[in-house]
Amino acid sequence: MIECNCADCQRRRMLRRALPKSDPIVDAVVRRFNERSKAGIEHYGCTMAGNPAPTIEWINHAQEELMDGILYLERLKADFDD
Repeated sequence: MIECNCADCQRRRMLRRALPKSDPIVDAVVRRFNERSKAGIEHYGCTMAGNPAPTIEWINHAQEELMDGILYLERLKADFDD
């Protein structure tokens, strides 16, 4: 295959090489998801996909997690009041 050597194609090739292969923030979040998944499998003895809980139970779990998240954010906001 013949590569075009016009300035535009050269610039595109250079930019492509300079692009990061991954985002370190995304990589860190994915690592944490994987760690959390492994801990959950060990604790509950199944994956989320294999958990036969009824839909209402999943909804309740999600609500509880989101309520905890709101509490954590409210606590962090209190640091700005000091």
